[in-house]
Amino acid sequence: MARWKYRFGIPLVGAAVALGAASLTPALTNAQTPLLQPMSASQLIAAVMGAAPVQYTGQLQITSNLLGSDASLLSNVGQGLALPEGTSQVMVYRGAGANLRLQEINAQSERDLYVTSSGAWLWNSAGSSAEHVEFGSSTQQSSSLQQMNPTEMADALVGRLAPTSNVTVGANTYVAGHAAYTLSLAPRQSGSTISSLRVFVDAKNYHVLAVTVNSVYSSSPVLQVGYQTITFASPSLSNFSFTPPAGTAVKTVTEAQLQSMFEPTNPGTKPVTLGTSWQTVVELPKTALSQLSASVGAKGLAELETPVTLTNGETAESIHTELVNLLVLPTGSVLAGAVRSSVLESDAGALGL
Repeated sequence: MARWKYRFGIPLVGAAVALGAASLTPALTNAQTPLLQPMSASQLIAAVMGAAPVQYTGQLQITSNLLGSDASLLSNVGQGLALPEGTSQVMVYRGAGANLRLQEINAQSERDLYVTSSGAWLWNSAGSSAEHVEFGSSTQQSSSLQQMNPTEMADALVGRLAPTSNVTVGANTYVAGHAAYTLSLAPRQSGSTISSLRVFVDAKNYHVLAVTVNSVYSSSPVLQVGYQTITFASPSLSNFSFTPPAGTAVKTVTEAQLQSMFEPTNPGTKPVTLGTSWQTVVELPKTALSQLSASVGAKGLAELETPVTLTNGETAESIHTELVNLLVLPTGSVLAGAVRSSVLESDAGALGL
């Protein structure tokens, strides 16, 4: 069946990663199975969408193995690898209203994000630098959003997913000591690098406690984001207060400048995508690999590339991770998606390459 070209601003993997992964792991669960009221997938999604905001303090762990065995290829390159690889810990403080603090600590430095209704601070102990954003008057949520019915939204979402995805509620479990439901999502379509996803939902507050992503290339999750500990109680207000230490270089960022960082320079231009749902592929411009090349260096990037011959006889370069594959075309543009390399090569043919 032909794969047609569409022009939509569809995030490459964002929608998929929002839902979780394939097999339960000791890091997230224990041997006990809590007895919970049975829920359908639609009911569980509706409960999450309609849940009231909760205040809590939690230790979030992020573990990724996106490069798999290829991570060793870069060990002797001599460059700092700026890819999400390994494990990191983030303390999360969620208070009333806009109050939020994210605290990342490693052996070398500490980074903090402080958000309140009046503004935000981004602090980095390395180099003693801070960025400050002052917020204007808060805007009210639109009445259309306030009037959305979580049950209707959940039913519609499951209905849209049904043709391409198996959406089920799996075995109950415990995450960070809290009884949790398991929402599972797996592709009906072939060609995806994602074998299945799981999201773990607290059975009392309907707060997402963990998300895992499994790949067809690995027997263990390639991406896990989950709370190791979480306490549902109001954090102390002192957690959200920040005063730059003496000698800190402070950069002030306006709301307009902040907004421009997240808006395309040309709003009328949207990325070209091919395929739909689990087979979605996006065509990126020639500059797409510049950041990766700057991080690992030309030699490091070459270590990740594998030459492939396209149907027209020209040579492209394939870059493989456990979740996302990329194909650097002879034109310099890049095809990328959470799909197998064969799907990218087929799409290159659809583009006449």
